[in-house]
Amino acid sequence: MPIVFVAIGLQFFGGQPLAVFVASLVAIVPLVELMGTATERLARRLGAVVGGLLNSTLSNAPELIIGMAALHNGLGRVVKASLTGSIMVNLLVGLGCALVVGGLKFGPRPFDRKRLRAAGLMLMMCGLCFIVPAVFRIGTPEGTRDLSFELSCILLVLYVGNVLVSLFGHEGESLTPAGEMGSGRTQTVLMSLATLFGSGVLLAIVSDALSESLGPTAKALGLSDTFSGIVLLGGVGGIGEVLTAIRFARQGRQELVMAATVGSTIQMVLLVAPLLVFTGLLLGEPMNLAFSTFEVVAILLAILVAREVMNAGSANWMEGLVLLATYLMLAIGFFHLPDELVARDQIAAEGGQLLPLLEEGLQQQAD
Repeated sequence: MPIVFVAIGLQFFGGQPLAVFVASLVAIVPLVELMGTATERLARRLGAVVGGLLNSTLSNAPELIIGMAALHNGLGRVVKASLTGSIMVNLLVGLGCALVVGGLKFGPRPFDRKRLRAAGLMLMMCGLCFIVPAVFRIGTPEGTRDLSFELSCILLVLYVGNVLVSLFGHEGESLTPAGEMGSGRTQTVLMSLATLFGSGVLLAIVSDALSESLGPTAKALGLSDTFSGIVLLGGVGGIGEVLTAIRFARQGRQELVMAATVGSTIQMVLLVAPLLVFTGLLLGEPMNLAFSTFEVVAILLAILVAREVMNAGSANWMEGLVLLATYLMLAIGFFHLPDELVARDQIAAEGGQLLPLLEEGLQQQAD
């Protein structure tokens, strides 16, 4: 925890961007772990159904806070890269690490096929919300913004429906734990909520410092903005799910592993992405669901590979290794992807009028 105050101090006193970035990056890890522990306590006190929903929802707090901080600093492009990276980390790294750890310890374990089918359908809906803006490219950025607003409203409706199904759609499951809530249990719940609030405030401050130092740090290290957003910010935002999935895998709790990875991804797309679109509208910072072609392809590949593993009904360590290898291949591709190419593709994805001008200017320079 001292590293948290070191990161805040470096940011407040104008430290070197690289030092601020490294300190903030390290400081996020204990904060995410603290939020995960508090959420897990709430899950035990409030019951399996409510606690599981709360865990999957609050585990996305880092992505939301980091995204809002980045939008506040005018880094809308980085926010999209961070969302892409978080989806990749959840489905490929988190699930992959959990399958490797659980497979080596317990061997192949079966999953609940009924719930996996429902989760697979929701994953396909998540992919659809990125495909539609990429296919239906309206002529101006304002038009695309309107399209993203409408899609965000639909996603929020799906989120509410998903919550209702999680709470009331499974027969034989109690919404609350057995027994009445005594004073000791009430005190534990209040302490956990206070811990969540305090760590969330600190996480917001550290995330703001991290987003501000990202640009100078990427230039100092020779990293592209796209790679920094997808791998660094996306990895930081998804580290909570990875740690939680590994913890559940060691306990042999496959259903909770799926909730921490696949369920968290669904919650992130249905809730975090629309909220970031609305935040962009309020701040006047361009933020929509029109991702670049490279990001859309990466998201779809992550969804398809993870869904294929889920459809098998059981998984072993080798399938987890395949998920990790898929992430490494995508990360290597983004490492060598020039920012200029991504920027031009982003303009095309948003249906802007600048792409023909850019091509004309490049053609004139070539002549």
